[in-house]
Amino acid sequence: MKHLLPLFFFLLGLQVTAQKKFDYPSTPKDDTVDMYFEDRIQDPYQWMENPEDPRLEVWLKEQKKIENAQTKKQTHIWDLRAQLGSMYRNTRREETKDYVDRDDKGEDKYEFESKWNSFHNTLDLLYKRVDQKNYRRLFRGKELIENAGNVLVRSISVNEDEDLVAVSVSVNGSDWATAYVFNLITGKQLEYKIDYIRTFTNLKWHGRDLYYNYFDKPASGRELLDKATGEKLAKINVDDAEFNPTILYKNPDTTGVNSFRYSIVDDNLHLYHYLKSKDTWYRAISIADLNQDRFVPRRFLIYPNDKNSELSIELVKNDSIFLKTNMGAPNGKLLLANLNRPNQLSEFVPEYDINLHYVNKLGKDKIACVYLEDGQNIALIFNLQGELLRKIDFPKGKKLENFYELSDEAEFTNFSINSFFHPRLRYELSLKDLSFKPIESVSVPYSIENLETRYIEFESKDGTKVPMYITCYTDVELDGSHPVLMHGYGGYGHIVEPRFDQHKALFLAHGGILATPNVRGGGAKGDEWAQEGRGLKKQNTIDDFIGAAEYLIEKGYTNPEKLSITGGSHGGMLVAASITQRPELFKAAIAEAGVYDMLRFNKFTIGSVNININEFGTPDNLEDYNNLRSYSPLHNLKEGIKYPNLLLITGDTDDRVPPLHTYKFLAQLQEYGDPSSLYHMYVTPGSGHAGALSPEDFIEYELFKYYFLFDQLDIKFYKANF
Repeated sequence: MKHLLPLFFFLLGLQVTAQKKFDYPSTPKDDTVDMYFEDRIQDPYQWMENPEDPRLEVWLKEQKKIENAQTKKQTHIWDLRAQLGSMYRNTRREETKDYVDRDDKGEDKYEFESKWNSFHNTLDLLYKRVDQKNYRRLFRGKELIENAGNVLVRSISVNEDEDLVAVSVSVNGSDWATAYVFNLITGKQLEYKIDYIRTFTNLKWHGRDLYYNYFDKPASGRELLDKATGEKLAKINVDDAEFNPTILYKNPDTTGVNSFRYSIVDDNLHLYHYLKSKDTWYRAISIADLNQDRFVPRRFLIYPNDKNSELSIELVKNDSIFLKTNMGAPNGKLLLANLNRPNQLSEFVPEYDINLHYVNKLGKDKIACVYLEDGQNIALIFNLQGELLRKIDFPKGKKLENFYELSDEAEFTNFSINSFFHPRLRYELSLKDLSFKPIESVSVPYSIENLETRYIEFESKDGTKVPMYITCYTDVELDGSHPVLMHGYGGYGHIVEPRFDQHKALFLAHGGILATPNVRGGGAKGDEWAQEGRGLKKQNTIDDFIGAAEYLIEKGYTNPEKLSITGGSHGGMLVAASITQRPELFKAAIAEAGVYDMLRFNKFTIGSVNININEFGTPDNLEDYNNLRSYSPLHNLKEGIKYPNLLLITGDTDDRVPPLHTYKFLAQLQEYGDPSSLYHMYVTPGSGHAGALSPEDFIEYELFKYYFLFDQLDIKFYKANF
């Protein structure tokens, strides 16, 4: 009998462990019902959309208790902190002995550096002339904006001829920003400021005139919820002490759905805008000579308002204008036009069977067309007569960066190669003979020689071949035992390319495998690839991501108990949709700043602007509504399902994807999901969609995220000699 007692208590312990459940707080529910055509959709947590609702503060405190409980379980947090610190501190760069610093890149007169001031708990912006040794402080964030939270520098526009700079800053990561102008000789701020601009606002100089686009003042209390409307183009002369800006152009679309953009090249302003004729919208490029007394844009090109068509000016050389387009060329091509001959285009570089990624100026008389094919960057370098001078094939699984040169006088320029498992490596390119060589070596605190990135294709649900990067050790055994982190995005034609990240590199160093599928909706295979995951075809994006997980399991890289997924913004929606549709595939998931209520996303901030209507459709249209409801993460949660352990991350001042999406999804998940799974969130303080975290907050955020990941995948990182 005494031999049976230990066995009894052992079995009892197993039973208690198996029955362990999380005690989630009871969330208040309203009887709110929305009507969509003939459907009545209950939305019991719609009250969370009101940031002033007193119930929300109580609920957030309850969720904070869950976060704190998880934090207390992080018994090896200092080991992880030390290892992440080593990834930053112990990366060394050494230039080659024969390297001479002659990289022009536009020959900047001034250098700027953002630096966190821990004593004042704010951001300092420093600057100096390139021929000087010491930096001066231009401003201190919390002195620039009184009683501000986390101040983030959004853009810096330098007027070198006049020794002026315009700096736009936002508070707590908001998309709303304010611009300030400084004299770089004295370091003094001019008396005025420019309000109600956005983080994507252009600040462009022409002489002592500053051009910018701005919007109507948002309604009080709705700054983080409503979209920007009333867009205008204006200019201000810095010598105008009274600050009387001149309005040059008003967006004819007053709803905020369609916006314009502009650029200034030499003495011309290029305006990309919309025209309305007989109830039909068209797109146009107009050009204005800024040396004229009056601002009179003349139509240069008018083309159909096709949501899948793109046309952009890439280079202006005298009267020649080079334009990149996908119209009639899904892989992209380069066109040539003359400034003085409106609506006349000729083909300069034809469409090839690979995707034209981007086009850059390369010194005085060359153009670089960079393509992407099967995970490989290929550069074709042309002269201004359209003759091919050289083709350069860069390594697969790497990313080409900074392949441009703005200066006409430069004889050399630098570019770099990036990777999932090593920091960028810099090279020098001769603009005379187009030869290149490495100019530095990099050492990292882990074994880089045995890591590789594989580029494979797997078959999605409908038989489509989908590309994926897999980064792992070269001798990995495909026995299904390895922890895998799969990252996805899949929207807006964005291409997920190799990029070094210290935290993911630490995951690789501990034997983890990083998988990065380029699902439909992204642009890895050109414009048609993006369209195949857009609008009514958004389910293709989710099917591709799920197909990637199935491939990794089938081929022996991992198993469902070792597979985690992560994504942010559009990728957050992708992660949430994947776990609601195939929860059994994943052990853990991390979704950041995602859109989870696809039936009401258009009610807030940029949800109903042109780019998102093109990407998702609108629930105001029946066909779009049926499609959105079919994959909306919030509306596809089912009672009693054991969903993967989930960490939701949001910024409490995110005004691009408001945190209400995270709150509603988490409340519904905690109500419906099997409580044996962990469903919790981490709220980054004073942070919007683009961050704006203090260094301390950033460290805590990354530690929480990666401790969760390592713990879920049972990675014994604290036993490593690192």
